[in-house]
Amino acid sequence: MSITYYRILGISERADISEIKSAYRRLAKKFHPDLNKSPDAQEKFILVNEAYEFLIKVKSQPLAYPGTGTGRHPKPEDLYNQWVRRERMKARARAAKEAKRKFDEFKKSSIYRTSQIIFTFYDYLSIGIGVMIIFATIIGLYAERHTKDGITISNIVAAVFLLFLGVMFILFSISSIKHRNKKAYIK
Repeated sequence: MSITYYRILGISERADISEIKSAYRRLAKKFHPDLNKSPDAQEKFILVNEAYEFLIKVKSQPLAYPGTGTGRHPKPEDLYNQWVRRERMKARARAAKEAKRKFDEFKKSSIYRTSQIIFTFYDYLSIGIGVMIIFATIIGLYAERHTKDGITISNIVAAVFLLFLGVMFILFSISSIKHRNKKAYIK
């Protein structure tokens, strides 16, 4: 892969660091998207930067693999693969940091605060609905007891279903409130 990078910069494989820097500066000016308006300028600029970073790191690496003591040069493919892994880890770390920063900024926004108020209102409203369902079911069963037919199996089935529904409203709402409060205290 490093041979391709030498070709991208237009230099030989024996080029030293100063030749790499010189070729990079020349090509960076040539393909910089602010200076070159061709459609592929940005992609070429990115490749020039990638080639430069890789070749500078290859030229500044110690001559042996760490811990081998052999004095042999590492294979360019091995160096490239190590470099790609390191750069991916760095990019992921930068992306994670940026995502956290953006979420922290979003949490300070009026949209986030308003949504939290709406969710809290919804949760307390759901608790109230659950309590009303439970009381209405109990009152309905009590009233049905004093009718001519009394309490039937269908009344009991309906009451059990409604009681279950009321309890679910309450439990899900309490769970949502606890989850939101827990997230508020975790930093």
